[in-house]
Amino acid sequence: MFHRPSYLSSVEKEAFISRFWKKDPSIWARDREIQEQITNRLGWLDVIPKMREAQAEIEGFAQAVRQRGIKRIVLLGMGGSSLCPLILSQVFGSKEGFPILKVLDTTDPDEVALVATSGDWKTTLFLVASKSGTTLEPSALFNYFWPLLENELSDPGLHFVAITDQGTPLADLGNDRGFLKVFLNPSDIGGRYSALSYFGLVPAALIGVDIDRLLRRAEDMVSKCGPDMPLDTNPGYRLGEFLGEFGVQSRDKLTILTDSSIKPFGLWLEQLVAESTGKETRGLVPIIGESTGIPGFYGGERIFVYLRIKENPAEDSLQDFVSELRRSDFPVYELWIEDLYDLGAQFFLWEMATALVSYFLGVNPFDEPDVRLSKEKTGAILDVYRVEGKMPVKFWVDPNSQIHFRASEMLAASMKSLPRAIRDIFHVLPTWGYLAFLPYLPYDPEMEDVIGKMRYLVREAKGCATTMGHGPRYLHSTGQIYKGGPSSAAFLMFTRRRAKDYPEIPDLGVSFWHIQFAQAVGDFEALSDGRLRAIHVHLPSDYLMGLKDFSKVLSRSIGMK
Repeated sequence: MFHRPSYLSSVEKEAFISRFWKKDPSIWARDREIQEQITNRLGWLDVIPKMREAQAEIEGFAQAVRQRGIKRIVLLGMGGSSLCPLILSQVFGSKEGFPILKVLDTTDPDEVALVATSGDWKTTLFLVASKSGTTLEPSALFNYFWPLLENELSDPGLHFVAITDQGTPLADLGNDRGFLKVFLNPSDIGGRYSALSYFGLVPAALIGVDIDRLLRRAEDMVSKCGPDMPLDTNPGYRLGEFLGEFGVQSRDKLTILTDSSIKPFGLWLEQLVAESTGKETRGLVPIIGESTGIPGFYGGERIFVYLRIKENPAEDSLQDFVSELRRSDFPVYELWIEDLYDLGAQFFLWEMATALVSYFLGVNPFDEPDVRLSKEKTGAILDVYRVEGKMPVKFWVDPNSQIHFRASEMLAASMKSLPRAIRDIFHVLPTWGYLAFLPYLPYDPEMEDVIGKMRYLVREAKGCATTMGHGPRYLHSTGQIYKGGPSSAAFLMFTRRRAKDYPEIPDLGVSFWHIQFAQAVGDFEALSDGRLRAIHVHLPSDYLMGLKDFSKVLSRSIGMK
């Protein structure tokens, strides 16, 4: 049942906010068992006092790491464990005299090899971050890096730190292997709501971010959003109501605009919104990284949020574009940010607003039911490989372009022709739908540029929104809304042939290339099983050349010169 915010009286709204701050799980579910699960995911509402108690410990640890001469921090994590540190490192950078932070949230073999060959182990510290302590990617990465350090150093454990929940296999591993430190996060916080916990604050302190200042901004926002604040000035409620009111009207494409200095923040927002709201064929689809266009090319399902920073130079502002959007009657919500440290406030603001909009949409924001499906399929594919020595996948070869591809069950009739498969996608993809580009490739700016141009072509030619998610990162974020959210979507997935034989990961019997490829295959199967339209393109080892060749086929297929 949907709860339209416009139908709530002032008294009902005030009662609702009171229940929210009392952590009443019946806001989101009637089932007692689900309510118990939700109760164990509401710790983010009062985590800041706990982190205040731990602040001296975190800052002291960061200082001790500097004194040891550590020059590089490598974070092994995925999704909620990695995106907050990633955006903080990209927004703030490392303070002078502090280590650099490399977030390794991928199974791409070239990205892993780059970390393995580009630093001195004596001055490197690994942060292994996982709420459950069992996540495939950080576990595989640890298995790979541990023996490398063990062969070079007499004290490898002192170059590893764990951030996890109490009683997890990762916590036990840290104690058994003599990790330098094991941070035990409050267990009643889900990964995507963990920015203001150890998962976000420890990496932040290690690169010199003033976590006291960050927490002060968050505390100020919590105060403004409290149960006794008037709803017309409560930032969390106002943003949640804006998103919810339009969300229940099928305006489900939340386009996030930011000034350039805080652009990376969109990645964290994308995960929070997509994984929280994308269930039961509902949800807000976050659109980030799009080039701006003429408002007339945008569909009526769009709403916009513009995050502006006050210290931003006028020439970098999107204000003129936003004014055009308003003149074209698009809903636009502007958020002013004082400076970079106001991200501390934004973390809490968006966590609250996302939880509220989930209520308005009638979904549980604290589970991710469709994420598990791809994980299970990935495991089954790797099991087949271990037994048979080959991946259970066959591709067609397009007779003209010679591009290897396969199509999902809904496109099976067009399997033998890549242009036909592309045209079939757009034949049924409505202008109010969206197309997701899913590259299982290295984090390559040139590759992102090629996909960015394809996104522009699609929007200009077909009028639909586009997204782009790196695999396997997106499996832990937008992967939920792709499979559980609005069904008005289609997908272009990209993998590549091996350039060489990659080493096996100890105890796993496969290489990172095999894991990454299996993750793509598993998710493709999950999309196909869900009767979604998807094309899996298998590029040559020179993936940039192959991607550019595909771009030409896409352009011709949608009628662009």
